This record gives sequence, C-alpha cells and structure tokens, in this order.
Amino acid sequence: MGNDLPTEPMPLGIEEQRYLEFGSVTYDFYSDHRFAALNKLLVNRKEGLFDADTEYAELILGTLYVSFGLPEQADAIFNRLLEKDILAQTRARTWLEKAMLEYRRGRFENAADVLASDRTDGLPPEEDARRHLVLANIRIQQGEFGEALASLHAIPGRSLEGGYATYNMGVAMIRADHVGDGVQMLQSVMNMDAGDEEINALKDRAALAIGLTELKRKNFDASREALLTIRADGPFSNEALLALGLTNYERKQYKKSLPVLLELVRRNSSHNSVQEALMLAPRAYEELGALPQALAGYQFAAQSYREELKQVERAIRNIDDPSWIDQLMGDSGAELNNTDPMAARSSYSINGGPEMGYLYKLFASHEFNELFQQYVELDRTLMHLRNWQQEMPALMQAFVNQQSKLGANLPGVKSNLVQVRGSQRQLGEKAADLSVSIPQTLDMRNPQDLASLPQLIMWEKIQQIEAALDGRPSSVSTRAYQERVRRARGLLLFTIAEDAHANREKQFEYSTRLLEQTDLLAVRAESVEQLVKDATLHVRGDIASKLNAKTGQIENLIQQTEDLMQQMGQVLKNNALRVLAQSRRRLGDQLGEAHLAMARLQDASVVEKIEQGIAQ
Repeated sequence: MGNDLPTEPMPLGIEEQRYLEFGSVTYDFYSDHRFAALNKLLVNRKEGLFDADTEYAELILGTLYVSFGLPEQADAIFNRLLEKDILAQTRARTWLEKAMLEYRRGRFENAADVLASDRTDGLPPEEDARRHLVLANIRIQQGEFGEALASLHAIPGRSLEGGYATYNMGVAMIRADHVGDGVQMLQSVMNMDAGDEEINALKDRAALAIGLTELKRKNFDASREALLTIRADGPFSNEALLALGLTNYERKQYKKSLPVLLELVRRNSSHNSVQEALMLAPRAYEELGALPQALAGYQFAAQSYREELKQVERAIRNIDDPSWIDQLMGDSGAELNNTDPMAARSSYSINGGPEMGYLYKLFASHEFNELFQQYVELDRTLMHLRNWQQEMPALMQAFVNQQSKLGANLPGVKSNLVQVRGSQRQLGEKAADLSVSIPQTLDMRNPQDLASLPQLIMWEKIQQIEAALDGRPSSVSTRAYQERVRRARGLLLFTIAEDAHANREKQFEYSTRLLEQTDLLAVRAESVEQLVKDATLHVRGDIASKLNAKTGQIENLIQQTEDLMQQMGQVLKNNALRVLAQSRRRLGDQLGEAHLAMARLQDASVVEKIEQGIAQ
C-alpha cells in the first residue's frame, strides 16, 4: 500500500506556488500583520508570481492600500478588477471595498449608491453585515431613518455589528426628536446577552443613553432603572453615578443622592463627572440644611479644583515637551522585528502624564485616533528606514569583499574549468566508442571480450604462463605443465562460455550507466560554467552604484518621514492643548463657583449670628 507514491520531491506548478504564497499572505492579513502581507504581495508581483490576472491577490492588495491611506492606488485596482470577468463573490467584495473607500473619503452618497444596490449581492454573511452597518450609518447621518431601519433589520440582531447599528440608530432617533422609538432601540441593545468587554461596554453605553434621556424627560424612575444596570467597574461608571445622583437630586431626594455623589467624589478628580459631583454633593447638604457639611464640601471642591488646575498646567508644559508624543506611544517601537509596523494600536502608553485624564475625549475621537495611528505607522516606518540605513555600509563592504575574492579566484577557476571540460569531452567520446564497440553477438573466438573481470584476469595469467612455457626446452616436465595449463585453459573457456550471456548483459548495462554518468558530468560542468559566468557579471556589475542609489533613497525617505511626523505631531499637540485649555477654563469657572458658594454660606452664617445677637 502506498507503493505508487513518489519517493522524491515533486516540483510545484505555478498555480500551486501561487496558492501557497497567497495562503501566507492571507494569514498575515487576518493576523493584522498587514505590512508583512503588503510586502509579500509586492515581492511576488515583482517576481511574476502574481499579476493583474490573479484577482484574489489584487483584491487583498487594494484592501491594504485602503488601510494604508493610498486611495488612488486602491481605486485603480478596484476599477481594473470590475472591468474583468471575475467570480460573482469576488466582484461583490470588490464593490464593497470600493464603497468602503468612498466612505472613508467622505463621499457618502457614492458609497450608499453602491451599498444599496445589487452590486454587492452574494457577499459572505460577515461581509454583508458590515455592508448593512455602514449603509445604516450613512442613512442615519442623512436623517433617512426608514431606510436606516431597513438596513438595520438585515443585520443579525444579537451580533456586535447589529448592536452598534442599533445603538447608533437609537441615539440618532432621540436627537431627531423620535424619543420613544429611540429609547426602545437602545433598550434592545441594553438587553443583549452579556459577552466580552466590548459587548458589555456597548450595553453600558446604551443604558447610560437611556438614563440621560429619561432624566431629561423627568422620567426619574425609568432613568434610575436603566442607570442601575451599568457595571460599577465599567468605563461609564462615573457618568452613571453622576446621572443617578442627579436623578435623586431632581426628585428632591437629597439623602438618596448623597451616598452616590460621595462615592463619586472619591474617584479621580480629573474626570468631568467627578468634577460635577464635587459641587453637587455640597448642594445636596445645603438643601438638607447641613450647612457645616455643605461648607466643608465646597472647601473640598475648591481645593480639588485648585489641584486639578495645577495638573492641567503641568499637562500643558508636558505636552510642550518635544518628547511628549514619544512618551504617549510608549513601547510602540520595541521588538521591531516582531512587530508589524502598520498594526493597529489597541491602547496608549500607561506611562502617560497628567494630561491623560483630560484627553480621554480627544483620544475617543475617531479623527484623533486616525491621525495618531498614522503617526505611529510613520514612527515605525522611520525605525525600519534607519535600520536599513545602518545596514547599507555593511552590505557595501560585503559586496566589496565578495568582488575582491571573486576577482582573485575567477582566473584560476576558469582555467581549471577549461581543463575539466576537455577531460569530460574525451571521457564522453571514449564512453561512446566503448558502447559502440561492444558486439551484439556472442563470439568465443575472442573470449576475453565475454569474460567477467575475475575471468579476464585469470585468462591473462594463463596466457602469460603459456608464453613462458613455450620458451622452455621440450622435456617431460615441461610437457606435463603445458598439459595442466591446457586443461585449466579449457575449463576457463567453458566457464566464460557459460557466463557469456550474463556478462554481455552486464557490459551493456555498464556501458549505458557510463554514458549517463558522462552526460551528468557534462551537465555539472555546464552548471559550474554558468556559475562562473554569473560571478563574472557580478564582479563587473553595477551593484555598488545601485547600493549607493538605495542609500540616497533611504536618506530622502528618512528626511520626508521626519518632516511629515513633525507636522502631524504639531497637529496632535495643538488638539491636545486646545482640549486642555478648555478644561482649564472650565475648572476656573468651577473654582470661582465654589468660592462664591463658600462666601454665600459664610455670609449667611455671619448674618445668622448677628440676628441671634440682636435677638438676645
């Protein structure tokens, strides 16, 4: 069993090689090693393994160009694919990626025109959910809620994509004054089954939106019911505690609001919700008539605001530091050999300064994240370019050493090769002559031609003995020796005749094998000759000039990358400073409000004492 399987390596055909390389590309692509995937695609295109007719590779390449912000190159690939006769699913995916490119460029009408048409029919389920999610977002932005709902219903309701689409739809309807329908949609998100951190955060976010909406509508019970479902350790717990405190405060249930607000003021005071609670808690005390506690609360709030103002000033100075963005990136360049330079960042550095607490809204912005991601990509690309720049002198020196060694050894190698080729030709001619000289018939008149090697040796010895005996004088002993040799000769001839057929077959076999070996020697000699030619071209080639040109290109790319990073870094800093300036103004207003409240309570206390003294 299995005897028919090949025992030697089998060469791969062109299609097998393509699918093997494409499997490696798709693995990198879906593992988020997109820079590695792009490199493999471009290298294989350069080597001719992939071309414009390998549609599956072209589609991945266009998608990567979209990811890396190269819309013109991506659009050219998509248009070229759509002009060809390709598989229906590949065509649908191409239209989807083209629509996503239009969406990313802000051309929402063009994107919606593709996504809403039958050009994307036949997509896999996960891609189809993505299509409907983007289309629903576009319709929401356009205020076309009916069409957005139609897209929303096409997404599996319990999926993450469906949850996001439903949340966006609910918030949009609330803003469009369709509050009841919007709250109902948010409740469907809030009631999703618990899942991973992303799903649970989305559920909390929907519950918070419901709570704030119902609070604004004075539906305090409904607001409280939604807010109580938010996790205490979730990302929206501060906002939930503040909203819950406000719910009780608006209902004039000040005692119930105090525990929630006091829990909130113990948290990080850089958060907006905590800063709001610092003033709301003493107001609740004041409403309860606990003026000493209210005064102490306002004093604590004023002290906290002053400390936070100092933190904001420190943050502004920190951002002005040239290395601020590098600190924000943290270890983005660590272990560069094991890091894809275009991999998305999931978080910022944990070593961020005091500004991190104030910039959370900025970091939650898609625009800021996109710009920061591009900055990180440029930073990692710059590190690669600098590594290549450092490697270029070593490559140049290696080429010079190789050129010198080849130049010294090539003359001797060429001379030896000429001699080897001559010997090989002579050996081939002799092998051919020997093969031709073997008779096709068995002829015992020349027994040595039919003998095996041991028989041939014995035949030659017998002939030598016969020649020696013929030279002796005739005698009884000589004749006796001659008779014995004659008998041995006859016995040897009989043995040769008996083995003649087998020996002739072996001669043919050995002759054929000798011819094959001489042919193999000729092939090896030709291979060595080709290596010598390649080495000669290598020595005389323009690799040195190419290396110098690449060095210049790398230096230009480094300069361009540094200039672009400087411009983008300044934009990031300006955005951060703008947010911090707003926080500074807000904290200043809150500090002034706290001092006014303190003064008001102190004045009221003085007036009360005066009135008590007059009464006495």
